[in-house]
Amino acid sequence: MEPQIDLRVAELLASRLCHDLVGPVGAVGNGLELLEDEIGDMAGDALALAAQSAARAATTLQFFRFAYGMAGSRLDGGVTELRDLADRFLAKDRVALDWKVDALPDGAPQDLGKVILNLVLMALDSLVGGGTVRVAIEAGPGEEGRQLVVEAHGDRAELREEIALALGDDVAVGDLTPRNAHVYFTRLLARRLGSDLDTATSDGRTVRLNVALPG
Repeated sequence: MEPQIDLRVAELLASRLCHDLVGPVGAVGNGLELLEDEIGDMAGDALALAAQSAARAATTLQFFRFAYGMAGSRLDGGVTELRDLADRFLAKDRVALDWKVDALPDGAPQDLGKVILNLVLMALDSLVGGGTVRVAIEAGPGEEGRQLVVEAHGDRAELREEIALALGDDVAVGDLTPRNAHVYFTRLLARRLGSDLDTATSDGRTVRLNVALPG
C-alpha cells in the first residue's frame, strides 16, 4: 500500500517553506527600490520589472502560506486578512474579487479560512479568459444552515477535466498532478470540517463551489 502523508505534516512543511521565503523575496523588492534612487533612468524599466516580479512572488507565497500552512488556521486578522490575501492574489491575474463576507460566522471552524482561500484558487483555475470570483456565506438548501459559496464568473468559466478528476471519490493519490493536487487537498479540508465540497456549472459562464458549514 502506498504510504499516505499526514495532512498536518503537509501543512507544517508548507508553512515553514513559505514563511522562510516571504521575507527574502520581499527584501529583493526593497533593495530594488533603493537602487532606483542610485542609478540612471536607462535601467529604470528593468528595475521596475524586477520589482513587479518580486512583489508578485511575495503575494503568491503569502497566499499559499495561509492556504496550505498553519498560518491559515489562526487568521488573527480575521475576514479582512482573508479578503486582502484573495484580492492581491487574484489581481496579479487581472481577476476581480466580489467579496460578500462581512465576518466569519460565530464558532467558525479553525480551517474555514483555509477552505475559503483554496476555493478562491479553484475558482481562478476555472476562469480561462478572466472574470470575477465571488465569495459569500449564504443560507443552505431549504434555508437550513449556512454554506460557503465561491463562484467563478466569466465568458469561458468551466470546471476543467483534471479538476473534476481530483474531486472523484475513487481518485488515487498517485494519479494527482501539481495542477490538481490542491483540489484533493481542499476536499480533505472540507471533510475535516465535517462537510464536503460540491460543484456546479451553468450556462458556460459560472462555476459554483460550495461547502456546507457545520452547525
